[in-house]
Order: sequence, then structure tokens, then C-alpha cells
Amino acid sequence: MWISKTISQKKPSELSQQGTVTLSSSDGIEASATDSGRDYPCYAPYGYTYTAPAGEEVLLVRTESGGAVSGSRMKTGVLPSGEIKIKSAGGAEIWLRNDGSVVINGLIINRYGEIEE
Repeated sequence: MWISKTISQKKPSELSQQGTVTLSSSDGIEASATDSGRDYPCYAPYGYTYTAPAGEEVLLVRTESGGAVSGSRMKTGVLPSGEIKIKSAGGAEIWLRNDGSVVINGLIINRYGEIEE
């Protein structure tokens, strides 16, 4: 009973939301969902840096110090399980495949470091 009362008392602005990037810069992201905000910091795995383009779907989370973007929505069903692809808006990509090969902008390097034709 206490749990259902506590959950029902949460305001929508206290929950995570899916939003859309409306303005993007290196300083932060402006996104709109149920709530809108500006200069949201964007969080990604260590070593990754990106600026989500306008129109991208993102996850907005509430923190004690305001809101933050925890990442953009992945395109599912594109890769086999276990593979990783990094792609820019301009079309550059790096694809780490399950067979140990790496594909960089269409150039295939096999697991032994040999370029395949």
C-alpha cells in the first residue's frame, strides 16, 4: 500500500522521459519532452564524446541538480548480437564484428590485421 501511494504521488517531472533534441551544441543540449530544458549535460560511456543532432530521440533523467541526457536511442535490429558500430551523422563508421574483423568506412581489416579486398 505504501509503495503504490509513493509511486502515485510522484510528479511526471520527477521521472525519466523520452525527449527530442531541439538544439545541440558542444556546451549542452536543448531537448523537449513533457518538460523542456536547455543546456542539459550529456552522459555517455567513458571515452565516447558526441553531440546528438537536432531531431534525435534521447532519454532525459532528473537529478538533484537538474536534468541530464543519458544517451540517444539506438537503432535496433541493425546488428547481430555482440557487434558494435560507431557511426557519425556524416556517414563515417567503425564496425567491430563478431569474427574479429573491423570495418572502417567499408575497408575490412581481418582479425590478423590484413586488409581484405
